[in-house]
Amino acid sequence: MIGGITVLLYGLTPRAAVGAWAVAGAVLLIGWVGPALDVPRAVLDLSPFGHLPKLPGGEMAWTPVLVLTALAAALAGAGLAGLRRRDMTG
Repeated sequence: MIGGITVLLYGLTPRAAVGAWAVAGAVLLIGWVGPALDVPRAVLDLSPFGHLPKLPGGEMAWTPVLVLTALAAALAGAGLAGLRRRDMTG
């Protein structure tokens, strides 16, 4: 999903693609530090990694994997559509 956000940002405004690093950092920070600080569940749910099954050892749940994959594909598709609309003559 973070890759989809990166493609979307680059497709809309290439300079904004650097913001994908902020998204990646925020997601990792939420996942690592959030549980230690007992942040509310609503904040922990902002990270896509919180929705994925804990493997190995846990049961495989395909629904969150498929939803996150579809969301990443939609974001990447929107980014590619934005990239196609830009004037790239040089």
